[in-house]
Amino acid sequence: MKISLFHLLSAALFALIPALAQESIEAVPTELAEPTVTKPEVGITTAEILGSIPDGTPPPPSPPKPEFVIPKRDVLETTNHEQGGRTITIREIKPIDLPPPPVPVE
Repeated sequence: MKISLFHLLSAALFALIPALAQESIEAVPTELAEPTVTKPEVGITTAEILGSIPDGTPPPPSPPKPEFVIPKRDVLETTNHEQGGRTITIREIKPIDLPPPPVPVE
């Protein structure tokens, strides 16, 4: 059975990796090493549930919005376009009156 050079080199590298890793860990100075964290002692507390816990059901749907109705007297021009089985209606309406300007503060 022939052993290729690749197999021989890979086996040698795999044998050296743990030794190299151990050397690099031991080479770290103690002042750079991670400090040990000690947790402060905490007393046992009890939990209270404030309010009710939701059961995961979705909220009820909001009521439908009122339809925007334009009186016929305010419609200046109507154009209908049919496209893809739908009818699109475009209405030109007279401008909506603006509210009166605010009274200036004296």
